[in-house]
Amino acid sequence: MEPSDDPLQAAESADTPASPSANPVPPSPQVSEAEPVQGSPTESATPPEVEAVSEAEPAPAPENAATAPDPVIASTVTIPAQENSTDAGGEWDLLVEKIKAWIDSNALGSLWTQAQLPLRVIGGVILFVIVSTIYSGILGTINKVPLAPGLLELFGVIWLVNYASSNLVRSSDRKRVIDALGSTWNKIVGR
Repeated sequence: MEPSDDPLQAAESADTPASPSANPVPPSPQVSEAEPVQGSPTESATPPEVEAVSEAEPAPAPENAATAPDPVIASTVTIPAQENSTDAGGEWDLLVEKIKAWIDSNALGSLWTQAQLPLRVIGGVILFVIVSTIYSGILGTINKVPLAPGLLELFGVIWLVNYASSNLVRSSDRKRVIDALGSTWNKIVGR
């Protein structure tokens, strides 16, 4: 005897012998095609080459309802090939033609002029992330070397004192340094 999905039927079948008269089986549902819902003409119209064919036929009542075929799975849809097509290409050729037409229409040049600034900003951000990652890795490696951070700080202080004594003591030297910084800033800004 096969197990049943219905617990009441399973309990009943355990108490009674397995005979067709002891377990009544409900009749299988009849499959019928539903009428299409009336909507707008564009929604309800189907292309002529698509046909829905239902192969579900009423089957004799099986002994167990769990083994009955599913009417949804039993239906198939067939789409016949286009017979009047003279083209040798398909969707790929259509896509290639559309891309070639788009490139030939000079839309690519206008797209480049519109996207130049955002692409430069994105490129600058990516470059900044890469450089800062490399720089932090180098600094992390130097920091792990004993005595290196202290020695680098000492060299930095010595260089700063030497630069200040040679370039910032006299007013003419200070003016020269300030003018050099101003011209460098104007080159960066573009003035």
